[in-house]
Amino acid sequence: MISRRFFSQLPRSEKKKISRLPWVAFSGGLSSIYATFVLGAVSTLFYDAMGLSKSHIGLLNALIFLPGPLAIFIAPLAAQWGFKRTFMIFYGCRKILIALLAGSPWILERYGLSGVAIYTTSLMSFYGILRVIAETAVYPWQHEYVPPRVRGKFTAIMNMMSTLVGIGAVSFASHFLESQSNGLASYQFLFIMGSIFGLLSVLAKWPVPGGLPDSRSNSYTDYFKELRRPLKDGPFCKFLLGLSLVSIATHSWGTFIPLYMKEEVGLQAGQIVHLQTWNMVGTLISSYLWGYFTDKIGSRKVLFLGLLGMAVLPLFWFVLPNLPWSTTIVAGVSCAAWGMTTIGFSIGQERRLNVELVTPEYKTEYMTVFYTISQVSAVISPLLAGWGLEWCQETDNDLGLISWGSYTPFFLVSCSILLISLCLFRSKTEKVSEN
Repeated sequence: MISRRFFSQLPRSEKKKISRLPWVAFSGGLSSIYATFVLGAVSTLFYDAMGLSKSHIGLLNALIFLPGPLAIFIAPLAAQWGFKRTFMIFYGCRKILIALLAGSPWILERYGLSGVAIYTTSLMSFYGILRVIAETAVYPWQHEYVPPRVRGKFTAIMNMMSTLVGIGAVSFASHFLESQSNGLASYQFLFIMGSIFGLLSVLAKWPVPGGLPDSRSNSYTDYFKELRRPLKDGPFCKFLLGLSLVSIATHSWGTFIPLYMKEEVGLQAGQIVHLQTWNMVGTLISSYLWGYFTDKIGSRKVLFLGLLGMAVLPLFWFVLPNLPWSTTIVAGVSCAAWGMTTIGFSIGQERRLNVELVTPEYKTEYMTVFYTISQVSAVISPLLAGWGLEWCQETDNDLGLISWGSYTPFFLVSCSILLISLCLFRSKTEKVSEN
């Protein structure tokens, strides 16, 4: 990642941080397996196979982010207790809890659809609470253990390693779902295995330094006064607005694109999960270049280019049902391009946030506001998408190349919001270094 000569010139504190970064990357790889087995396409197809409605599937995904505003109240407690300790305990509990989803088919068999709806809703509610506590701690901790001068390259390398592991996980999951004929039992196995890998990913972060209890013992009154600082920061608020629009536009895609591929394109569960491989390949081949250019030309340009691709590429998915060519290949290539653009946007916005907008002195306040706003946006997206898809379910108009169906407004609204966010990120804003 960096040369030996450069490394030898670094202060001792930064040398220690950099030497422990491989553990972060290792944790990211294990977490990638966890996410592949229990989130995204697998969980959506699992809910759908049990007969849950689109609106309820959207609700289950929204519940993951719904407790996000609690971060405002959790942040000072996490700082006093220690960001590292908070993350290790609550993220570990979160990984254990997700394994209980494997019991959903038994609940379905005994109590019917209403019973499994209550069961899954309760589990994901607790899952969301554990998540917000852990992630309220991990963002300030991450800001501490990754030196700014290598953040872009490290983010890229970590994404590459996680992607390599993820490709193997996706290949296994898709092959496993295709080869098994025992229906819901296949998903149960993936949930249990994913939970195990998730626990290992938490343990892998134990050697990472930092995250100690904060010596500042500010009262809640002082804390809320300092919380006004990021809200008065113009460039930071503009960044949050743009990021919120992107989240509203895209956060539901991981939930409902798999159902679109199943219902409109006609792909099988294994094929749908396998599309994630194409996405990861696109991420893999472009991550380091994005990271290099982010450190070289700045985050704003990289962020904008990635977002531009994100706004255009969904048009390929939009016309998939009416293409005369192999839909599987076209869908795969589109997913690869999607991976390339989203990772560019992700690396650009991550560096913009941590290096240019958030200062170490006020990292707790800035990251708390960032996290809270991002979670609210993530809640809105799947809820609106689920309700909208059910409302448009009866719509079916053929306009030649474009099939105007229940998913058409979904794509049009999402792309329109992304174009609006482009305007926000296009204008140049000053750094917040004076804060």
